[in-house]
Amino acid sequence: MKKLALFAAFIALSFAVSSCTKETPTGGNNNSNNNQWEAEGNGAPVNAMDIATDIVTFVNTHFPEASILSCNQTEHYYRVILSDNTKVYFTQALEWVEVNCEHSSIYGAVPATLVPEQIAAYVTANYPNQHIDEIERENNGWEIELSNDVELKFDANFNVVNNGGNGGGSNTEYPDINTFVSTYFSQTEILSIKAEDDEYEVELADGTEISFNLNFEWTHIDCEESSIYSAVPAELVPDQITTYVNTNFPNQQIEQIEKEYYGWEIELKNGQEIKFDTNFNVIGNGGSNGGGTPSDYVEINTFVDTYFSQVGILKVEMDDNEYEVKLTDGTEITFNLAFEWKSIDCDESSVYGVVPAELVPEQISAYVATNYPNQHIDKIEKKANGWEIELSNGVEIEFDSNFNVTHIDNK
Repeated sequence: MKKLALFAAFIALSFAVSSCTKETPTGGNNNSNNNQWEAEGNGAPVNAMDIATDIVTFVNTHFPEASILSCNQTEHYYRVILSDNTKVYFTQALEWVEVNCEHSSIYGAVPATLVPEQIAAYVTANYPNQHIDEIERENNGWEIELSNDVELKFDANFNVVNNGGNGGGSNTEYPDINTFVSTYFSQTEILSIKAEDDEYEVELADGTEISFNLNFEWTHIDCEESSIYSAVPAELVPDQITTYVNTNFPNQQIEQIEKEYYGWEIELKNGQEIKFDTNFNVIGNGGSNGGGTPSDYVEINTFVDTYFSQVGILKVEMDDNEYEVKLTDGTEITFNLAFEWKSIDCDESSVYGVVPAELVPEQISAYVATNYPNQHIDKIEKKANGWEIELSNGVEIEFDSNFNVTHIDNK
């Protein structure tokens, strides 16, 4: 027993009790109302020699690296503060009802020996990167708080009865929403739920945002700010959309998806926005900056699909006498009003480091291969009387319509 060993330390220390995160435990075997603890205040200090053996044994068993700093007694409970700032509450029957390690300087989590196996298994499965800071026994079950401040309640059979995070809806209020979240976003939890006129706006603790209609059918999922989910869960994306993205944007993920009256709209990691009708035909591919869609500019989209299949159209802008097209990799292309390409600039491309060979006349390719064997063509432009190219070293070369060199600018 550590009573005598601790006595000298207790004489030197004040029994003043610090405030803690949860000052009012409500569980244990006491049947009075939930405000009883708060009404009792801090209680009276207990002399070191008088601290119950069960409390000392509990501390020695579960917190061997800490010692008892103070113990206060009220009408219904004991509050014990350890030297590492862990706080433990006991009933008058000396049964522990709450352990708070949130501010412990030694223990980074509630000791596993105090956590029921069912709760530990649930946390491991659903919050693998979190640990339990606080645990409390309640009259009808258990409550824990994780290191990310998520609070979870369990009934006596260890069923989760609340998963509301830092506010918002609970299982009893929105069972359909909570089922959806636990099914598709099991690694996070509901932070808040706002009921609007015609929808529910749900924010998860990882930053994901979800909208539901009044029938609790999801209408919009936004994972752009998620710290856990890098993309909308695949199970929520129609197969036809997934296939289209994998084929046309193999290096991109879907960050947002929305059900629209006309069909669907998605946004990719690179900011590309794509619209689909109810039959999953692409009806819009204008990117986050607006501009043309496949239905507006069939020829342009065919050209891009043919020669720049690894990227998509970010925007299409119509000028007085041409269409200016920017692709998602930074490539820029201009077309005349007859949809014939005029210039191609791959200088800023993150995917295509060179103008596709199929678009360069053979005579120009041969000249560059002979005279600039270590260079490639970054830009090419059709002129009224010939061609102009720019190489990767910055050299600009002009050709007439017969592919004779008429000017070289070495810069």
